[in-house]
Amino acid sequence: MSDATCGAMGDIVPYVRLWSEGDCLKYLKKQPVALLIALVLMAGSLFFGVNRSVSEEVTAVREQFYSGVFDPSVGYVRPGIHGQLVQRTTAALRMLSIGEHSHSGELAEAGAELQGARGALLDLLTIGAGPSALFQADQDLTVAAERYFALLHPLVLEAEGEDLQALESANSTMLSAARVIETSRYNETVGVFHRTVLGQFPMNFLRALVFVEMPELFA
Repeated sequence: MSDATCGAMGDIVPYVRLWSEGDCLKYLKKQPVALLIALVLMAGSLFFGVNRSVSEEVTAVREQFYSGVFDPSVGYVRPGIHGQLVQRTTAALRMLSIGEHSHSGELAEAGAELQGARGALLDLLTIGAGPSALFQADQDLTVAAERYFALLHPLVLEAEGEDLQALESANSTMLSAARVIETSRYNETVGVFHRTVLGQFPMNFLRALVFVEMPELFA
């Protein structure tokens, strides 16, 4: 073996010996190193624990947008907002079907507006959009439905018959679902979550460690 080869091996051996099992254990037994490793493990455990806990709380709140919120003042679960939005899109379709044979230019324009607002809300419901986006779409539906009803109602009132009853029933469903949404207490639940979960110690200090998407208000 040449002197150069021996010299190269001599340079490598110290590094191999440094990370041998015995030397590694000795290295880890040094107090600063052991303390650093313990701190890293504790930080990792805290990070995952906090995010898991908050994620469970967030999931529980979000589910109430669909399943409804238990109201202790009345002793039952109030209907969820999601189902009421579906009812409002169905009622809007019934209104459109009643006025589909009208040739009024203004009514046709209002009908197209209502159809567009209904379609936009349905699309958001289908893809599982968040409450804030659904709220805005529902607001647009309300404006369009009110305009359409105001234009169509006088026309069917003159004709009377089944169309009048059907139109008023559809409008009643729209209004009734809107009132149920207003009293759903979902937004109160979101507010309680922010106050009791995120706003109290120690979570208020650990907020920077949470990477879970927070529940939205229906607003």
